[in-house]
Amino acid sequence: MSLSRLAILVSTALIGFGLPTSAAAVPDLTKADSPSAVNWLRRAAAAPNHISYHGTQVITAWGPKGASSATLEIVHAASQGSEISVLGSSAPGAKAFVQRATTTDAAIDGGPLALLQATYQLVDKCCTDLIGRHAVLVEALRDDGTLAARFWIDKASGLLLQRQLFGTDGQTQARATVFTELEIEGSEFLGHLPPMQPSGVQAVGMGKVDNLRSDGWVCAPELPASLKLYDVHQDTSNDSLQFSYSDGLFNVSLFEQRGTLDPSAVDGFSTTDSPGVHVRYGMPSYVVWSSGGIVYTLIGDLPPSQLGQVVRSFPHDLPEKLSAIQRLGTGLAKIATWLTPMGALSPKLG
Repeated sequence: MSLSRLAILVSTALIGFGLPTSAAAVPDLTKADSPSAVNWLRRAAAAPNHISYHGTQVITAWGPKGASSATLEIVHAASQGSEISVLGSSAPGAKAFVQRATTTDAAIDGGPLALLQATYQLVDKCCTDLIGRHAVLVEALRDDGTLAARFWIDKASGLLLQRQLFGTDGQTQARATVFTELEIEGSEFLGHLPPMQPSGVQAVGMGKVDNLRSDGWVCAPELPASLKLYDVHQDTSNDSLQFSYSDGLFNVSLFEQRGTLDPSAVDGFSTTDSPGVHVRYGMPSYVVWSSGGIVYTLIGDLPPSQLGQVVRSFPHDLPEKLSAIQRLGTGLAKIATWLTPMGALSPKLG
Protein backbone atom coordinates (compact mmCIF):
# COMPACT_ATOMS: atom_id res chain seq x y z
CA MET A 1 0.00 0.00 0.00
CA SER A 2 1.36 3.40 -0.94
CA LEU A 3 2.01 6.08 1.63
CA SER A 4 -0.71 8.20 0.10
CA ARG A 5 -3.19 5.98 1.98
CA LEU A 6 -1.60 6.41 5.38
CA ALA A 7 -3.80 7.74 8.12
CA ILE A 8 -3.30 8.90 11.66
CA LEU A 9 -5.21 7.73 14.67
CA VAL A 10 -4.32 10.99 16.28
CA SER A 11 -5.95 12.96 13.54
CA THR A 12 -7.85 14.50 16.42
CA ALA A 13 -4.83 16.76 16.67
CA LEU A 14 -5.60 17.86 13.12
CA ILE A 15 -9.32 18.57 13.41
CA GLY A 16 -10.25 18.64 17.06
CA PHE A 17 -12.44 15.50 17.14
CA GLY A 18 -11.57 11.89 17.49
CA LEU A 19 -11.85 8.24 18.28
CA PRO A 20 -11.88 6.83 21.81
CA THR A 21 -8.71 6.94 23.83
CA SER A 22 -7.71 4.62 26.63
CA ALA A 23 -7.00 5.67 30.18
CA ALA A 24 -3.31 6.43 30.60
CA ALA A 25 -1.06 5.85 33.57
CA VAL A 26 0.26 9.28 34.46
CA PRO A 27 2.40 10.59 37.28
CA ASP A 28 0.95 12.51 40.20
CA LEU A 29 0.75 16.24 39.76
CA THR A 30 3.62 18.11 41.38
CA LYS A 31 2.53 21.62 40.40
CA ALA A 32 -0.37 23.85 41.27
CA ASP A 33 -2.90 24.02 38.46
CA SER A 34 -5.61 26.64 38.55
CA PRO A 35 -8.81 24.77 39.52
CA SER A 36 -10.85 27.02 37.24
CA ALA A 37 -8.49 26.29 34.32
CA VAL A 38 -8.88 22.54 34.84
CA ASN A 39 -12.66 22.90 35.09
CA TRP A 40 -12.82 24.87 31.83
CA LEU A 41 -10.72 22.29 30.01
CA ARG A 42 -12.89 19.48 31.34
CA ARG A 43 -15.92 21.33 30.10
CA ALA A 44 -14.32 21.79 26.68
CA ALA A 45 -13.52 18.07 26.52
CA ALA A 46 -17.13 17.17 27.31
CA ALA A 47 -18.89 19.82 25.24
CA PRO A 48 -18.96 17.94 21.88
CA ASN A 49 -20.80 15.07 23.60
CA HIS A 50 -23.90 17.21 24.13
CA ILE A 51 -23.53 20.31 21.92
CA SER A 52 -24.38 20.26 18.20
CA TYR A 53 -22.96 22.94 15.94
CA HIS A 54 -21.61 23.78 12.52
CA GLY A 55 -18.82 26.11 11.58
CA THR A 56 -15.69 26.88 9.61
CA GLN A 57 -12.31 25.97 11.07
CA VAL A 58 -8.83 26.95 9.88
CA ILE A 59 -5.81 24.82 10.77
CA THR A 60 -2.28 26.12 10.29
CA ALA A 61 1.00 24.31 10.87
CA TRP A 62 4.49 25.79 10.66
CA GLY A 63 7.42 23.73 9.39
CA PRO A 64 10.83 24.05 7.71
CA LYS A 65 9.17 25.14 4.48
CA GLY A 66 6.91 27.72 6.08
CA ALA A 67 3.24 27.62 6.96
CA SER A 68 0.61 25.31 5.52
CA SER A 69 -3.11 25.75 6.13
CA ALA A 70 -6.42 24.07 5.51
CA THR A 71 -9.97 25.34 5.85
CA LEU A 72 -12.60 22.87 7.01
CA GLU A 73 -16.37 23.00 7.19
CA ILE A 74 -17.56 21.00 10.20
CA VAL A 75 -21.10 19.82 10.89
CA HIS A 76 -21.25 18.19 14.31
CA ALA A 77 -24.18 16.20 15.71
CA ALA A 78 -23.69 15.50 19.39
CA SER A 79 -25.36 12.09 19.23
CA GLN A 80 -23.54 10.94 16.08
CA GLY A 81 -20.27 12.64 15.22
CA SER A 82 -18.84 15.16 12.80
CA GLU A 83 -18.83 15.51 9.03
CA ILE A 84 -15.73 17.38 7.89
CA SER A 85 -15.36 18.86 4.41
CA VAL A 86 -12.16 20.43 3.11
CA LEU A 87 -12.99 23.84 1.65
CA GLY A 88 -9.52 25.16 0.92
CA SER A 89 -6.20 23.31 0.78
CA SER A 90 -4.21 21.34 -1.73
CA ALA A 91 -7.26 19.09 -2.14
CA PRO A 92 -10.53 21.03 -1.74
CA GLY A 93 -13.62 18.88 -1.82
CA ALA A 94 -12.33 16.00 0.31
CA LYS A 95 -14.78 14.85 2.96
CA ALA A 96 -14.79 12.51 5.93
CA PHE A 97 -16.94 11.50 8.86
CA VAL A 98 -15.67 11.17 12.43
CA GLN A 99 -17.87 9.08 14.68
CA ARG A 100 -18.65 10.37 18.16
CA ALA A 101 -16.34 8.85 20.75
CA THR A 102 -18.08 6.60 23.28
CA THR A 103 -15.28 6.69 25.85
CA THR A 104 -15.56 8.56 29.13
CA ASP A 105 -11.85 9.48 29.05
CA ALA A 106 -11.51 13.23 28.64
CA ALA A 107 -9.53 14.59 25.69
CA ILE A 108 -9.32 18.09 24.30
CA ASP A 109 -8.41 18.64 20.66
CA GLY A 110 -6.83 15.20 20.48
CA GLY A 111 -4.74 15.24 23.65
CA PRO A 112 -5.71 13.21 26.75
CA LEU A 113 -6.60 15.71 29.45
CA ALA A 114 -4.92 13.58 32.14
CA LEU A 115 -1.60 13.84 30.29
CA LEU A 116 -2.08 17.57 29.75
CA GLN A 117 -2.51 18.04 33.51
CA ALA A 118 0.46 15.81 34.30
CA THR A 119 2.84 17.52 31.88
CA TYR A 120 1.97 21.21 32.11
CA GLN A 121 0.84 23.82 34.58
CA LEU A 122 -2.63 25.06 33.67
CA VAL A 123 -3.45 28.72 34.29
CA ASP A 124 -6.74 30.61 33.96
CA LYS A 125 -6.10 33.94 32.21
CA CYS A 126 -9.68 35.13 32.62
CA CYS A 127 -11.88 36.57 29.94
CA THR A 128 -11.64 37.57 26.31
CA ASP A 129 -13.76 37.67 23.15
CA LEU A 130 -13.36 35.64 19.97
CA ILE A 131 -15.49 35.55 16.79
CA GLY A 132 -18.13 37.57 18.60
CA ARG A 133 -18.42 35.16 21.53
CA HIS A 134 -17.44 35.59 25.16
CA ALA A 135 -14.59 33.23 25.95
CA VAL A 136 -12.11 32.31 28.65
CA LEU A 137 -8.41 31.91 27.99
CA VAL A 138 -6.45 29.03 29.54
CA GLU A 139 -2.68 28.68 29.17
CA ALA A 140 -0.45 25.63 29.56
CA LEU A 141 3.06 26.34 30.86
CA ARG A 142 6.17 24.16 30.85
CA ASP A 143 8.23 23.52 33.96
CA ASP A 144 10.59 26.35 32.97
CA GLY A 145 7.69 28.79 32.71
CA THR A 146 7.61 29.01 28.92
CA LEU A 147 4.27 29.05 27.14
CA ALA A 148 3.27 25.71 25.60
CA ALA A 149 -0.33 26.33 24.54
CA ARG A 150 -3.32 28.64 24.69
CA PHE A 151 -6.96 27.53 24.68
CA TRP A 152 -9.92 29.83 24.02
CA ILE A 153 -13.12 28.24 25.37
CA ASP A 154 -16.62 29.52 24.71
CA LYS A 155 -18.22 30.52 28.01
CA ALA A 156 -21.77 29.72 26.90
CA SER A 157 -21.27 26.28 25.32
CA GLY A 158 -17.85 25.14 26.56
CA LEU A 159 -16.71 24.46 22.99
CA LEU A 160 -13.05 24.99 22.16
CA LEU A 161 -12.90 28.01 19.85
CA GLN A 162 -9.16 28.26 19.27
CA ARG A 163 -5.96 26.47 20.25
CA GLN A 164 -2.37 27.60 19.73
CA LEU A 165 0.65 25.35 20.28
CA PHE A 166 4.15 26.78 20.74
CA GLY A 167 7.68 25.47 20.30
CA THR A 168 10.06 24.97 23.19
CA ASP A 169 11.05 28.66 23.17
CA GLY A 170 7.49 29.55 24.18
CA GLN A 171 7.17 32.09 21.37
CA THR A 172 7.30 30.31 18.02
CA GLN A 173 3.91 28.99 16.95
CA ALA A 174 3.92 25.36 15.85
CA ARG A 175 0.23 24.84 15.19
CA ALA A 176 -3.02 26.77 15.41
CA THR A 177 -6.64 25.68 15.13
CA VAL A 178 -9.39 28.31 15.12
CA PHE A 179 -13.07 28.58 14.32
CA THR A 180 -13.65 31.59 12.08
CA GLU A 181 -17.40 30.97 12.12
CA LEU A 182 -19.46 28.97 14.60
CA GLU A 183 -23.19 28.49 15.07
CA ILE A 184 -24.57 26.46 17.96
CA GLU A 185 -27.50 24.25 16.98
CA GLY A 186 -30.36 23.10 19.16
CA SER A 187 -30.10 19.75 17.43
CA GLU A 188 -28.29 18.34 14.43
CA PHE A 189 -28.66 15.11 12.47
CA LEU A 190 -26.32 13.62 9.87
CA GLY A 191 -28.24 11.61 7.33
CA HIS A 192 -25.46 9.22 6.31
CA LEU A 193 -22.92 7.59 8.59
CA PRO A 194 -20.49 5.52 6.52
CA PRO A 195 -18.59 2.78 8.36
CA MET A 196 -15.09 4.14 8.76
CA GLN A 197 -13.19 1.45 10.65
CA PRO A 198 -12.67 -1.84 8.78
CA SER A 199 -12.84 -5.20 10.46
CA GLY A 200 -9.65 -6.59 11.93
CA VAL A 201 -8.77 -3.54 14.02
CA GLN A 202 -8.79 -4.15 17.74
CA ALA A 203 -7.61 -2.49 20.91
CA VAL A 204 -4.64 -4.28 22.45
CA GLY A 205 -4.59 -2.33 25.69
CA MET A 206 -1.75 -1.23 27.90
CA GLY A 207 -1.80 -4.46 29.89
CA LYS A 208 -0.17 -6.39 27.03
CA VAL A 209 2.70 -4.01 26.35
CA ASP A 210 5.25 -6.19 28.16
CA ASN A 211 4.22 -9.17 26.02
CA LEU A 212 4.70 -7.10 22.88
CA ARG A 213 8.20 -6.13 23.97
CA SER A 214 9.01 -9.80 24.58
CA ASP A 215 7.88 -10.51 21.01
CA GLY A 216 10.42 -8.00 19.67
CA TRP A 217 8.20 -4.96 19.14
CA VAL A 218 9.57 -1.55 20.11
CA CYS A 219 7.04 0.07 22.40
CA ALA A 220 8.85 2.52 24.66
CA PRO A 221 6.77 3.76 27.62
CA GLU A 222 8.07 7.29 27.03
CA LEU A 223 9.60 9.26 24.17
CA PRO A 224 11.46 12.58 24.01
CA ALA A 225 9.33 15.74 24.23
CA SER A 226 7.53 14.31 27.30
CA LEU A 227 5.44 11.96 25.17
CA LYS A 228 3.89 9.01 27.00
CA LEU A 229 2.41 5.82 25.60
CA TYR A 230 -1.31 5.69 26.35
CA ASP A 231 -2.93 3.35 23.82
CA VAL A 232 -2.14 0.39 21.54
CA HIS A 233 -4.11 -0.97 18.57
CA GLN A 234 -3.51 -3.84 16.16
CA ASP A 235 -4.68 -4.57 12.65
CA THR A 236 -4.99 -8.36 12.53
CA SER A 237 -5.32 -8.34 8.75
CA ASN A 238 -1.66 -7.34 8.31
CA ASP A 239 -0.23 -7.72 11.85
CA SER A 240 0.67 -4.05 12.11
CA LEU A 241 0.69 -2.33 15.49
CA GLN A 242 -0.03 1.27 16.35
CA PHE A 243 1.33 2.90 19.50
CA SER A 244 -0.23 6.23 20.50
CA TYR A 245 1.81 8.82 22.39
CA SER A 246 0.91 12.25 23.72
CA ASP A 247 1.87 14.90 26.23
CA GLY A 248 -1.69 16.21 26.25
CA LEU A 249 -0.93 18.76 23.51
CA PHE A 250 1.10 17.09 20.78
CA ASN A 251 0.28 13.63 19.49
CA VAL A 252 2.21 11.02 17.54
CA SER A 253 1.35 7.54 16.36
CA LEU A 254 4.10 5.01 15.77
CA PHE A 255 3.21 2.16 13.43
CA GLU A 256 5.30 -0.98 13.30
CA GLN A 257 5.08 -3.85 10.82
CA ARG A 258 7.55 -6.63 10.19
CA GLY A 259 9.24 -6.41 6.82
CA THR A 260 11.61 -4.19 4.87
CA LEU A 261 10.83 -0.78 3.48
CA ASP A 262 10.37 -0.59 -0.27
CA PRO A 263 12.16 2.62 -1.40
CA SER A 264 9.45 3.26 -3.99
CA ALA A 265 6.95 3.70 -1.16
CA VAL A 266 8.58 6.96 -0.09
CA ASP A 267 8.88 8.64 -3.47
CA GLY A 268 8.43 12.35 -2.97
CA PHE A 269 9.74 12.29 0.59
CA SER A 270 12.77 14.26 1.67
CA THR A 271 15.92 12.56 2.87
CA THR A 272 17.44 13.43 6.23
CA ASP A 273 20.88 13.45 7.81
CA SER A 274 20.15 9.94 9.08
CA PRO A 275 20.58 7.35 6.31
CA GLY A 276 17.39 5.56 5.41
CA VAL A 277 15.08 8.03 7.18
CA HIS A 278 12.47 9.72 5.00
CA VAL A 279 10.30 12.67 6.04
CA ARG A 280 7.37 14.66 4.75
CA TYR A 281 6.30 17.69 6.78
CA GLY A 282 2.68 18.79 6.80
CA MET A 283 -0.60 18.26 8.63
CA PRO A 284 0.37 15.77 9.92
CA SER A 285 4.06 15.04 9.32
CA TYR A 286 5.32 11.58 8.32
CA VAL A 287 8.68 9.94 9.03
CA VAL A 288 9.45 6.47 7.67
CA TRP A 289 12.41 4.12 8.13
CA SER A 290 13.26 0.43 8.49
CA SER A 291 15.39 -1.26 11.13
CA GLY A 292 15.85 -4.77 12.48
CA GLY A 293 13.20 -6.27 10.23
CA ILE A 294 10.55 -3.72 11.24
CA VAL A 295 9.15 -0.86 9.15
CA TYR A 296 8.47 2.20 11.30
CA THR A 297 6.05 4.95 10.31
CA LEU A 298 5.80 7.89 12.69
CA ILE A 299 2.93 10.29 12.12
CA GLY A 300 2.26 13.32 14.26
CA ASP A 301 1.98 17.04 14.82
CA LEU A 302 5.21 17.71 16.72
CA PRO A 303 7.43 20.65 15.71
CA PRO A 304 10.22 19.46 13.38
CA SER A 305 13.00 19.72 16.00
CA GLN A 306 11.11 17.59 18.50
CA LEU A 307 10.00 15.19 15.81
CA GLY A 308 13.67 14.61 14.99
CA GLN A 309 14.44 13.88 18.66
CA VAL A 310 11.72 11.26 18.73
CA VAL A 311 12.95 9.57 15.54
CA ARG A 312 16.54 9.46 16.79
CA SER A 313 15.43 7.65 19.96
CA PHE A 314 14.51 4.55 17.92
CA PRO A 315 16.83 1.93 16.43
CA HIS A 316 18.16 2.54 12.93
CA ASP A 317 19.96 0.28 10.46
CA LEU A 318 21.77 1.38 7.35
CA PRO A 319 19.39 0.92 4.41
CA GLU A 320 19.88 -2.04 2.11
CA LYS A 321 19.46 -2.02 -1.64
CA LEU A 322 16.58 -4.26 -2.65
CA SER A 323 16.35 -6.29 -5.81
CA ALA A 324 13.24 -6.11 -7.95
CA ILE A 325 12.18 -9.52 -6.67
CA GLN A 326 12.63 -8.48 -3.04
CA ARG A 327 10.49 -5.43 -3.62
CA LEU A 328 7.60 -7.65 -4.64
CA GLY A 329 7.42 -8.87 -1.07
CA THR A 330 7.95 -5.56 0.67
CA GLY A 331 6.24 -2.26 1.03
CA LEU A 332 5.41 0.42 3.48
CA ALA A 333 3.58 -0.76 6.59
CA LYS A 334 -0.05 -1.39 5.65
CA ILE A 335 -1.48 0.68 8.41
CA ALA A 336 -3.70 3.10 6.64
CA THR A 337 -7.39 2.95 6.20
CA TRP A 338 -8.46 1.37 9.48
CA LEU A 339 -7.27 4.25 11.60
CA THR A 340 -9.58 7.19 11.08
CA PRO A 341 -11.74 8.71 8.41
CA MET A 342 -9.24 11.55 8.26
CA GLY A 343 -6.97 9.02 6.55
CA ALA A 344 -8.73 10.16 3.41
CA LEU A 345 -7.76 13.74 4.15
CA SER A 346 -4.43 13.75 5.95
CA PRO A 347 -2.24 13.03 2.89
CA LYS A 348 -4.05 15.77 0.99
CA LEU A 349 -3.54 18.21 3.84
CA GLY A 350 0.12 17.33 4.25
